[in-house]
Amino acid sequence: MGGVLKYLSFRGRSNRQRYWLMVLSIGGLMFVSAIVAVMLTSVPLLAVIAIPFCVAVVVAAFANGVRRLHDRNKSAWWLLLFYVVPVTLGLPFRVMPDGSPDDVQAAAALLAVLGLPFSIWGLVELGLLKGTAGPNRFGEDPLGPPLEPAVA
Repeated sequence: MGGVLKYLSFRGRSNRQRYWLMVLSIGGLMFVSAIVAVMLTSVPLLAVIAIPFCVAVVVAAFANGVRRLHDRNKSAWWLLLFYVVPVTLGLPFRVMPDGSPDDVQAAAALLAVLGLPFSIWGLVELGLLKGTAGPNRFGEDPLGPPLEPAVA
């Protein structure tokens, strides 16, 4: 798979550098997409055309996480813990209507805070920890083979 489509692939491994470059690229694309979406709200047909682009950006973000987990020799199912759990726990706080009782707001805020450790764990696992040295069940080491010590 070549060109842009390789960024949508869920196969293979990504080292930390490639992971962070993709995170920054996807963040930039999302920022530009948000600006374009705001500009296109008056032209609904163009906004509908932008939907496939937004879907591709989300798929690329998930694929990037999967490849990084593969480099750590972990299954892609870990993304549920790192991406879905924090979003799900924070959802009640985000959708709460104005004027909700204080105790309901506090409970929703507590749920959102409970998602924070999962986000931090995901950040450390995906972005900070070194990948498996050498080949693993998901493919070859993206950094290449380890260097042989020089014999004098």
